[in-house]
Amino acid sequence: MSRHFLILSTALLALSACGGSADPDGIRTDQGYANAMDVGRDSFDMTHAEQAKAQFETAYDRALLRDDADDLRDAGYNLAIAELTMGDSSKALATVARVRHDLSLRTDPSSPALDLVAMAAYCRLGQYREALDQGRRVRTNDPALLERLAFLTGLAADGVGDGTTLASALNALPLPSKKAPLLEQADRAELVSRLALRQGAFNQAESEALKAAGLRRDRLDYRGMARALDCAAQAARGAGAGGRAAAYAQRAAQSREQASPPG
Repeated sequence: MSRHFLILSTALLALSACGGSADPDGIRTDQGYANAMDVGRDSFDMTHAEQAKAQFETAYDRALLRDDADDLRDAGYNLAIAELTMGDSSKALATVARVRHDLSLRTDPSSPALDLVAMAAYCRLGQYREALDQGRRVRTNDPALLERLAFLTGLAADGVGDGTTLASALNALPLPSKKAPLLEQADRAELVSRLALRQGAFNQAESEALKAAGLRRDRLDYRGMARALDCAAQAARGAGAGGRAAAYAQRAAQSREQASPPG
């Protein structure tokens, strides 16, 4: 995994630092590519997804110039993540298709990280069966990607009403730990909530949904936070607490309104 690579979360990610320098053997870094990826990472870290997208597009063009498959894979992945963060899931799917095509011209087009971007985009679009089909084709030993695969599988399974697969996805997540990253804690809480909802355990479902919402907020994943508040609303409604359900739903709607572009 390159130094420029982003790890997919549903919001989504952590960018690692990088810097350009000459290799001891004389291999030179393409500074144009490195600069665009670094600025894109910094913009993304500051929640400026639109500026990040522009930088990753520049990096992708630079990777085409240098005919470098690894750089294409990384820049293309980052570009698709920025598009997801901007709420353009269809564009992210188109970017994934483009990167796969360009990789097929140069090397093995397989990329589990790109597969997970597609999976997340399908979930955002409500195309849960397509997400599950995509997930079945993912092949990776990377623990971070496996965690994402488990969560997205659970999300998609819940979307099609498959409680058995949802339970299996929950079991596939890393074991719970207070020292686990916030992302893992949030993912587990959300899947526990969704499974509890299906089992009629509404109090547990509401409690876990609120836990997930708080963890998503702490990660600045406001889209995921609103989704968790929706779960809390469903749970409260199931428990007969209509007032709480309405409050959760309104809070989620208010957050989403702020994220929507004007006009």
